[in-house]
Amino acid sequence: MNQKVSFYLRCRWSGSRLALLLALLLLLAPGPAPAAGGPAELEGVARQLQETYNRTGSFRAQFRQLTTLPMGGRQREGAGTVIFRKPHQMRWEYDLPDHQVLVSDGRQVRLYFAASRQMMLRDVADYLESDVTYAFFSGTGDLLRDFSVEEIPAAEVRPGRGHLLRLVPRELHPQVEYLDLEADRDSFLIRRLEIVDHFGSVTTLNFSRIELDPELPPDFYRFTPPDGTEILGQ
Repeated sequence: MNQKVSFYLRCRWSGSRLALLLALLLLLAPGPAPAAGGPAELEGVARQLQETYNRTGSFRAQFRQLTTLPMGGRQREGAGTVIFRKPHQMRWEYDLPDHQVLVSDGRQVRLYFAASRQMMLRDVADYLESDVTYAFFSGTGDLLRDFSVEEIPAAEVRPGRGHLLRLVPRELHPQVEYLDLEADRDSFLIRRLEIVDHFGSVTTLNFSRIELDPELPPDFYRFTPPDGTEILGQ
C-alpha cells in the first residue's frame, strides 16, 4: 500500500480515536451548579469519578465531536455511537463525517475506514501500552496515578453546571497536553470533555442517550469488513 496513504489514515484516525477514548474516561450526565476548589477538593472529585467508573461494567451512548484546528480556526465535526464493556471489549462507530469503526474483542483491535475501504489490525497488548485511557478502561489505569489534577484557569472556564477539572498526563503524551472536563456535582458523571493537544487543537465532546450497564448483543464487539476491504497489519 502507498506509504503516504497509510500515514494519512493513521494520523486521521489517531486524533478522533484518542479524543473519544479520552472522552470516556468515565460517563456523563447533566449537573446543577458550578463547583471549584483547592487541590484536595479537586482530587476528591477525581477520586469520586474513579469510583463511579469502577461501579459501571458497561455503557452505551451517542456522541457529538467538534475539533477546532489552530490554523485558521478550521473545524471538523463527527458523531456516532460508542459501546464499552469491561475489561477490553468496545465498539466506537462514526456515522459522520464518514463511516469509521473501532472494535476490540479483548484480543485484537480493528480500525475500519469505509471511505478508503481499508482496515488496520493491532494487538490489544500493544494498544494498551500506547493509550493511557484504554488502560484506564481495562482496569489497569487510574486517574490520580496517571494524571495530575488542576483547577482550570478562570480566564479559560466555559459556562458549566458542575465540577470543573483539568487533567494533565503525569508522563509526556505524544498527542495530549491536557484535558478539561465538566462533571455532575452530585453524581460525578462527565457531561463534557475538551482535549487539547501540543499544537493547540481542541476537541470538544458531548454525549446523549446514556445507558449504564445495558444488555449488549453477544456480537457487538465483532466486525467483519465488506468484501474487497484491504487488511493492514496481518
